[in-house]
Amino acid sequence: MKKIFVVTVLFTALIISCGDQTEIVSLESGLRYLDDSLGTGKEVKPNDLVTIHFEGWKISDTTNLFGNWSGDQQRSVNVIGNSRMRNQPVKFVLGTNSFIKGSDGGIVGMNVGGRRTIIIPSELAYGKQGIGPIPPDTDLKIVVDLIDARDRVIVEPWEVDSISFITSSNGLKYAVVKEGEGAFADSGNVVTVHYSGYLGDETIFDSSVERDEPFSFMLGMGQVIPGWDEGIKLMKKGSKVRFIIPPNLAYGEMQLEKIPANSTLIFDIELLDIQ
Repeated sequence: MKKIFVVTVLFTALIISCGDQTEIVSLESGLRYLDDSLGTGKEVKPNDLVTIHFEGWKISDTTNLFGNWSGDQQRSVNVIGNSRMRNQPVKFVLGTNSFIKGSDGGIVGMNVGGRRTIIIPSELAYGKQGIGPIPPDTDLKIVVDLIDARDRVIVEPWEVDSISFITSSNGLKYAVVKEGEGAFADSGNVVTVHYSGYLGDETIFDSSVERDEPFSFMLGMGQVIPGWDEGIKLMKKGSKVRFIIPPNLAYGEMQLEKIPANSTLIFDIELLDIQ
């Protein structure tokens, strides 16, 4: 009798376990996803700040579409990114189009600790234009591990009196919002900043504050746009400065996804550290 009871319990557990397996979900947009594992943490909602690891591929062969493609040598030529390989998680705000285009709709609803395979049709991704290594009309596969999710920090442009701006000989405009202390930053220093970037109409296009992720780089080495290399040399540790950067000191005629060609850019920058 005891053996029958044990077998019955195991069989019941197997049925429950199989019942927990999620199925492929198809959204009205055409995006599809499958939860490889369900997390137990916070459920992600639009506008949350999320931290993820991901692997991504161009889809040229739909065989075993929701299977494990990691380590598949035949598919390695289609890899578009792998944060796990670099051990560099990606942090961004959902809904700001800061990650792979079209992926946000597949991440919403995940729970922290979960893994989800997302299939993005080309019309939700980079469409008929394509981008970089992604050709036109290419569907994408993204496997996402959700590490963390939290409420988004709402960033507002600083209030700066227009008469307080100074214009450099190169056309860079700047206004000191808060004075710092110590020496000015200089070429060769590794500086750490928080920043928020806006178009001329104050539409935000990027913010380290929203991501809760300060940005570090070596000043004066061309690692950032010329307006930053020039402007941050006018700052001390603890300074807050607004910069208005003309196109020739920004991205010029280059058109980025969120920044039109020949754009004048506004940056609110806080210099956190100088090394």
